[in-house]
Amino acid sequence: MAERRTVAVIGAGALGLVTIKNLLEEGFDVTGFERNAYVGGLWQYTEDDKTSVLQSTIVNVSKERGCFTDLPFQEGVRTHPTAAEVQQYLLQYVKHFNLASRIQLNTSIKNVTYSDEHQKWAVHIEGSDPIFFDKVVMATGINTVASIPNVKNIDLFEGRCIHSRFFKRPEEFEGRKVLVVGFGNTAADTATQLVGNASKIYLSHRHGGVILPRKQNNQSIDHGLNYRKQTISDTLWYYAPGVAEYIFNTFLAKMQNKSFTIRPEWGLSPAPSMKQSIPIISDVLVDGFEKGDIESVAGLEKVTGPNQVELSDGTKLDVDTIIYCTGYKIDYSLLEPKYDPTTRTTQKWSEAHGSNGKPLPRLYRNVFSLEKPESLAFMGTVAFPSPAFQTYDIASMALAQIWKGNSNLPGRHEMIDDVDAHHEWVCGMAKDGSVYPGIVKGGEWMRWANDAAGTGINENLGYRWKGWVFWLRNRSLCQMIMGGIYSPHVFRLFEGKRKRWEGARKAIEKVNRDNGLYGLVKDKNN
Repeated sequence: MAERRTVAVIGAGALGLVTIKNLLEEGFDVTGFERNAYVGGLWQYTEDDKTSVLQSTIVNVSKERGCFTDLPFQEGVRTHPTAAEVQQYLLQYVKHFNLASRIQLNTSIKNVTYSDEHQKWAVHIEGSDPIFFDKVVMATGINTVASIPNVKNIDLFEGRCIHSRFFKRPEEFEGRKVLVVGFGNTAADTATQLVGNASKIYLSHRHGGVILPRKQNNQSIDHGLNYRKQTISDTLWYYAPGVAEYIFNTFLAKMQNKSFTIRPEWGLSPAPSMKQSIPIISDVLVDGFEKGDIESVAGLEKVTGPNQVELSDGTKLDVDTIIYCTGYKIDYSLLEPKYDPTTRTTQKWSEAHGSNGKPLPRLYRNVFSLEKPESLAFMGTVAFPSPAFQTYDIASMALAQIWKGNSNLPGRHEMIDDVDAHHEWVCGMAKDGSVYPGIVKGGEWMRWANDAAGTGINENLGYRWKGWVFWLRNRSLCQMIMGGIYSPHVFRLFEGKRKRWEGARKAIEKVNRDNGLYGLVKDKNN
């Protein structure tokens, strides 16, 4: 680029940090803005009125799969890191890639508007004149505005009623009778953290679910999903989605039943299809049910008294605390309305039972603005069964290559048609049950992102001629990639549009060797 384009990245949590780094790497002049006094977003525990992890949070994804593509976790970190260890990793990331000078902390942004006069984006900061940028990435994340269901007669309730974002210290609920509403990972963590503090814990849910441990056979469960299995799965989902859905659901149910004995009275069956849901990852929730520390109950229907609720099956419970673990709403209100992708939610989505009152953003590939794709993008609205750090590393690599001009977007009408078709698919699932608004078809999205980012994955792994050449020249490495741990470092291994990491091969070998999956066959040319 003859002239360095300026980019504002709004938010310096994990999404913002990797976006800043990948844009800088491609020559953009990037400034990150963060309202907090620290980077890392929700990974930094705080008792302030902000979304954050708990002090006791343990990550569900292994460190081997949950890192960025070109920086492993430090030595000595356990397979499933604590939240504090993840925050330290993010600080290490900032230091390793020299990002600190590019980030303005303690900066509160009033709004972001587009100036027709300057043909640039104006970032309006509290107490300062606007700063103009060629491009903007909204990386504020999705965990900011609490989504709270409408409960009949809630005004009658005289107990404490909070959203999970305000749940910080389990000991504050000593001796209380608590109803935890929801059935995802947050609900599981909240209920299990209350054990030993609350006198009674009810876990209220309208649907079933699959519960998996973090480890099985002394191995992290996500180590069992290798590149070969993922490719086969993606192919099945593309050509025979019904068959893929049946196989996937059956496989996860078997994994659950291998680790736990599930009792019918807990109401976990039938579980929603994994095509639109994810398993609960918990080592202690089933034990809590078994011991009676946590009681699994039907969904919350209404409040019937100052300290009484009625469930969907007619059961009445005496409780003095309700904690909503019902997720968050995507909020891009910093943008002027015509550029906010959540302001055009369709009636079909709004009326769908599974939308849960949350907006469905209209974005190409869940990343690019339809109004200003050449200068406005979003990080945080892509969801499928994949480690988040890896997903957004690849997403921001793709963004950088497209904005740099090395990869192209389709025409506006084609992008609109693509978004319309995607929304039809999402709305179709929302008729049957809850759907996360950022959901995408994982295999399809990854093929697009790898092509746009230029990772070389699509060409070098598989049955194209480059794939055969790679296999012939690097058999043990190919064996590790295809059958070993699905390491994020593979996305930096091959030559391509994005910057290659020279340490990728050693990192892939190390992670497989450390976990007993190192191939015995040696390359002829090593």
